Amino acid sequence: MSAENAGPRALAALTDERVFGLLAQAPATRTEISARLGISKPTASQSILRLQEFGLVSEGRSSAEGKRGRIPERYALRTAYGHVLGVDLSAERLALRASDVTGTVLAERISPVQTSTGAEQLLDTARALRDELQAELGSPRLAAGISQAAPVLHGEDGTTRVVPTPIFAASGADLAGLFDSPATLLDNDVNWMAVAEYSRRTGSMLLLYLGAGLGSALVIEGRVYRGRHGLVGELETQRLQGRTLLEHLDSGGLVGTRVLFEKLSDPQMWPALLEPLGQVLGNLLGYLDPDALVVTGPGASAALTEKLAERLRGIVPLAGPDIEYSPQGGTGALDGALAAARRRALAELWSAYRHA
Repeated sequence: MSAENAGPRALAALTDERVFGLLAQAPATRTEISARLGISKPTASQSILRLQEFGLVSEGRSSAEGKRGRIPERYALRTAYGHVLGVDLSAERLALRASDVTGTVLAERISPVQTSTGAEQLLDTARALRDELQAELGSPRLAAGISQAAPVLHGEDGTTRVVPTPIFAASGADLAGLFDSPATLLDNDVNWMAVAEYSRRTGSMLLLYLGAGLGSALVIEGRVYRGRHGLVGELETQRLQGRTLLEHLDSGGLVGTRVLFEKLSDPQMWPALLEPLGQVLGNLLGYLDPDALVVTGPGASAALTEKLAERLRGIVPLAGPDIEYSPQGGTGALDGALAAARRRALAELWSAYRHA
């Protein structure tokens, strides 16, 4: 919406978003808001009043007790307005993390996941953790981002569905059903890791994840490209010499429940991974030509990444992408899911604000 055809409420909302963004960094007085944003004090006061009426900003409080004279009131965002939630289910743990709309973490719960943990048992645990967090926070849940270490199919009708994997029994648990709302976002863990990793980058990026299993994610022009059904990045199904990559890894002794990252801790096992994976990645990199290949996960390391780079240099035409190791590992999935939930919450917040 341009300034020429925007209504008064929409124009005021532009100022209010700026004030909101400033208060998201730290509490401030009207004078400080006016000076930092380059707006008049009356405009700052009107913006604060509108944000207070909507429940986003607290009543002004003085932080200078005992001083003489009129003390300016300092305003802050109200954490009671609502929170966003990130949920991450991996082969090792179930983690829930809540933050306010500024990104400040408010609470977290983590529960280990065993190989034998079934989907229903996992859902019981998730439900209990969800209720604990809700009781502790006491504020409405504005949005949720859910990450699962399994393929996530995206239907043409907008529905999503998790496909269980043999890596761990609870991989297909219907976590999204516990947080059912239009503001619930569901995707696989590697895509969420790509969201978190790309926040520090520009250009295009292929993310390679080595953990309990193997996966990848593609970012083009700042957006994760999921494909028609959300299956972009499922490397194990790529074929090489009449067999899938998964079959090649199996013949090399790398396939087993929850053990890929453990076996990769032994450098003697690297050739069994690098030979077939290097060929598959080389074909993809030659075709996609991304700016960077980022290797991450508990099975990855700087040394293994360098060996993979050596393997790819003889396959990828021209200079190829920048090949880098990222230490973010599995924590990136939760970070990415929470960040996406926060973006969704803010988008819906300002949409409702403009139409209030």
